[in-house]
Amino acid sequence: MKNKLRLILIIVALLLLYNTTAGCCYWIWTPQTKKWINPKYAPKDTPKEQLLYSMDFFYAKEYKKALVEFNKIIKFYKRSEAASEAQYYIGRCYEELNNPYHAYEGYQKVIDDYPFTQRTDEIVKRQFDIADKLYNGENTKFLGISFKAIPEQIIDIYKKVVSNAPYSEYAPIAQFRIGELYKRIDFYQEARDAFQKVLDDYPDSDMATDAKFQVAMCAAIASGGSDYDQSLAEKAMDEFDEFAKQNPDSELVKKALKEKKDIIDKRADYYLKTARFYERIGKYKAASIYYHKILNELPSAATVGVAKQRLKIIEKRIK
Repeated sequence: MKNKLRLILIIVALLLLYNTTAGCCYWIWTPQTKKWINPKYAPKDTPKEQLLYSMDFFYAKEYKKALVEFNKIIKFYKRSEAASEAQYYIGRCYEELNNPYHAYEGYQKVIDDYPFTQRTDEIVKRQFDIADKLYNGENTKFLGISFKAIPEQIIDIYKKVVSNAPYSEYAPIAQFRIGELYKRIDFYQEARDAFQKVLDDYPDSDMATDAKFQVAMCAAIASGGSDYDQSLAEKAMDEFDEFAKQNPDSELVKKALKEKKDIIDKRADYYLKTARFYERIGKYKAASIYYHKILNELPSAATVGVAKQRLKIIEKRIK
C-alpha cells in the first residue's frame, strides 16, 4: 500500500514539475470549440476577434505568425464568415513568403471551400499572375527549398484559371500558355489540343491567330519524328495553307510557308529513302513509283533533281 502511495505521489510531483517548467503544457475546456485544448493553440473567443488578431501579424509583416493564426480560424471556425477571409490571407502570406505555388493552393481553397466569396475575380488575377511568374522562371518553395516549378505544376494553375473564370480576360491567354508549356515538354498532341481549344472557345481573342499557327506547328513537329507520319504531315500542310489564306497580313505567314516547305522536303526525303531502298534490292519498278511521287506530288522539293537523275538510271534497267 505504501509503495502504491509513494508511486502516486511521485507521478503527481513529476506532473507538477512538468507543468511548472513548461507552463503551456496544460489543457482547458473551451465552450466555443467544445473541446479540451492547450491555451497556446487556442483561438480567440470569436472568429472576428481571431481574424483581427491574425491581421495584426499580417500588417506587421510577420507572415509566419500570421499563417499560424489564420489557420486557427480554419481549424476552429471553418464555417464562419471570417474563415473565407482567413483562407484568402493564407494565400497572401505564402505570396509574401515567396512561395507562389502554395499561395496558388491557398487561393484555390477559397474558391473550392467558399464558393460565394466576393474575392473570386481578385483570386483569379492573382493565380494568373502566379502562373505567369512561374512560367517566366521565378522560383517556388517546398519544405523551405527553393526550386523552379515544373511545367506540369504551371499547367495546373493555368487550367484552374480557365475553369475558375472561363469568360475572364485571363482565360484565353492561360489556355494559350497551356499549349506552350506542353510544347516545352514535347507533348505535341496535348499542345495541339490546347491551342485548338483557344480557337474553339475564344475565336475572337487576341490569341486566336497565334493559336492557329501553333496548331499547324505542333502537327508539323509531330509528323517529323522518328517515324514519319504522313497523315500528320498532310494535316500540317493544310493548316499552314489555311493559316496563310485567313491571315495574309500576319507576320507569321512567311514562317508558315517556310514550315510548309520543310514538311515538303521531309516527305520528299522519306520518298527518296524508300526509292533508294527498293533500288538496292533490285525492285526497280517500286523505286520508280516513289521517284515519280517526288516529281508529281512534290515538285518544289529540294530532292527533285536527285529523283530525276535516279529515274533515268533505273528506267534503262526496267526496259
